[in-house]
Amino acid sequence: MNMNRQLGKSIFVSYILGAPIVLLTVIATILIPVIYVGKGLSSMSIVLGSGFQTIGFVLTFLIAFWLGGKLAYTDTKNNNSLISTSFKYSVLVNLVVWIVFCLIIGDSTGNSNFLFTTPAIIALIVSTTITTFTIGLLISYLIKKINNL
Repeated sequence: MNMNRQLGKSIFVSYILGAPIVLLTVIATILIPVIYVGKGLSSMSIVLGSGFQTIGFVLTFLIAFWLGGKLAYTDTKNNNSLISTSFKYSVLVNLVVWIVFCLIIGDSTGNSNFLFTTPAIIALIVSTTITTFTIGLLISYLIKKINNL
């Protein structure tokens, strides 16, 4: 099996496992305010009014998963440990996503203050830690397994 096919499989694994998580996250982001506040229509208007940002954010996940899949393939091919590969994958994907998130929020609110990004930095650390030992580890394991590395 040539390297391009193995790389393609690795990126596919990243997408196939990562995309449902993104979909659930976007749906939860829309529905949680509806559940607690009961204002479904206002949540929908926010999503529709920020279509460009929403599409950009979804595309960011797709780019991040592509980069992560490529990194995980290279790491497993170089016989790096699964936990190391998972950590690098999680850092890369979360860093790309949270940087773009801060840029989108900062642009849409006009707020570029460093303190404004503090919750995102905390979320980056927490989500990287969680994904390193969950989905990142699973993706790294499957990439190693399907490519017989």
